[in-house]
Amino acid sequence: MAYSMTDVSGMSGVSLNELSHYAELGLLSPSFRGLDEDIYYEKKELLKLQQILFCKEVGLPEEEIGPMLTEEPLEMVRVMQQHRIRILEEALRLHGLIQTLDRTVSYLQGEQMMEEHELYYGFTHHTRHAQLPEARQTEDLLHSSSANDSKDQKIQMKSKEDFLDSQARIEQIHLDLKEALELGLEPGSPAVQQIIGRHLEWIRGYYTPTAEIYRDLANLYVEQHDFRKMYDGYHPKLAEFLREGMIIKAAQDLS
Repeated sequence: MAYSMTDVSGMSGVSLNELSHYAELGLLSPSFRGLDEDIYYEKKELLKLQQILFCKEVGLPEEEIGPMLTEEPLEMVRVMQQHRIRILEEALRLHGLIQTLDRTVSYLQGEQMMEEHELYYGFTHHTRHAQLPEARQTEDLLHSSSANDSKDQKIQMKSKEDFLDSQARIEQIHLDLKEALELGLEPGSPAVQQIIGRHLEWIRGYYTPTAEIYRDLANLYVEQHDFRKMYDGYHPKLAEFLREGMIIKAAQDLS
């Protein structure tokens, strides 16, 4: 099915001027021009537009987007897997900022004390990524929001293999949780808690959560639209199942 330029603008939120700009840059050419002189896009071009938008979301400059675009499905999946991890990193960073904001509000209302260094947890003081990890190694600063850890935690950006391994690990965790849910196991059962432990270790690859942060992250998986949609793709009840397991893990191993 073909869509006019106006249709594509409406469904994607990309303005007509932006679509024309992408065409001028050679990033996105229309599929054909109709008898009505309007230009049309087909599914292939819609997927390419999505790739462009993902590249922009992870901070890739326009002049570096072209080499990242591909029409080969396996290569597209590989790039998307890396985008997913980068966006998850940003979600975790924002979650840390929310924790800092909440603690600051509590401090200002006289509800709790706050150390000076805790004012800045979650903020990053580095230049936004200009390229994806396989293009060059960059240093990403991810800060723990824990009141018990006063040191900024620095992790080196992972290689392509590391990113794909991380993706494979979390995918297997999700599949194992789905199987446990379908078998009728309880979130607090030893088997499920062993899987949740692997999830916690995966999170620790990005930052060190406190019990409070891990519980709030569990709620984020249920309440945030994109996370919820992702987990619903495995099982309609997986988000709640994971949340219950994470809350139990937080109480047992992080408190």
